[in-house]
Amino acid sequence: MYRLNSHNIARMNYSLNKQNANGQPSTVNRQPSTLVVLRKLMLLIREERKNGIIALIAILANSGLNLFSPYIIGRTIDKYVLYKDYQGVLLNAGLLVCIALLAFGTSYAQTRVMGGIGQRMLFKLRNTVFNKLQELPLAFFNQNKTGDLISRINNDTEKINLFFSQSLMQFIGTLATMTGAGIFLLSIHFELGLFTLLPALLILIFTRLSSSWIKKKNATSLQRTGGLSAEIQESLANFKVIIAFNRRDYFRKRFEEANEKNYMAAKQAGVANNVFIPVYGFFASMAQLIVLTVGIYFIATGSFTIGLLVSYLAYATNFYNPLRQLAALWTNFQLAMAGADRISHILNM
Repeated sequence: MYRLNSHNIARMNYSLNKQNANGQPSTVNRQPSTLVVLRKLMLLIREERKNGIIALIAILANSGLNLFSPYIIGRTIDKYVLYKDYQGVLLNAGLLVCIALLAFGTSYAQTRVMGGIGQRMLFKLRNTVFNKLQELPLAFFNQNKTGDLISRINNDTEKINLFFSQSLMQFIGTLATMTGAGIFLLSIHFELGLFTLLPALLILIFTRLSSSWIKKKNATSLQRTGGLSAEIQESLANFKVIIAFNRRDYFRKRFEEANEKNYMAAKQAGVANNVFIPVYGFFASMAQLIVLTVGIYFIATGSFTIGLLVSYLAYATNFYNPLRQLAALWTNFQLAMAGADRISHILNM
């Protein structure tokens, strides 16, 4: 039993005074970095190392298989279609079908493995948070609303689960696809490759500048969701008292205020999360326009072929389309890190 002597009460008050009503640290305290939070989360799946390696091999194999298809298509156009060699066209078409089937198999394997890892991690994380709550003194629960703590166990942990079970391997696969596509672009034609990859530099700068702002908006949204859950829990738990004293108007007003704050925070987070999509789409279209313009010029000078131009367009698409997926994955990552911050505040107490 935790004894509440004067020394313990003083220590407890010092610790709790660093937090506000939602269990967040005060503004003078430094937030844990994304790398620190991610490293702590990775400890939860250290027992899944073998399954993680299997999933990683599957996603890398899937990316490699998808990258060979544009090269085969371009080679088929230059060597068989232009010379009306239909037998060669059929053989390469069969090869593309085999590659597509293998890619489907590897994609299914990594999805199945990572889904199991995510669910087991979610089970372990919720147990860890709940057991930690049982170790905290009563003063902590007087300072924090029950509904917000429930939101952390249910909602915030689910955000982390979605990141590990879906987004993490997609993120790795996207990076592998982009890296392979960039290598093919530079190896096929170095000068055209440099022109094609130029918009990617602008995307990188934009992402670095906006990531902290997006994480802040998602953290605020999760905090408001916890506040709304706390208001609902408090109203329902004290419903008989509310009816007895006829104070439904007071609790209705409090709920409307909490709901309004949650709505505004969710709307701002939605705007922040979706800002990547049109920006990435614009730069992807710019890259394709560069490929067409400069590629046609090189064809006119005799240093390029039609088949290579088709392959180049496909590799440019393989490089920039994953960036659009990366925008959604980056949003999920920021949301998971915001949830992880809120959970870490409890686990570090």
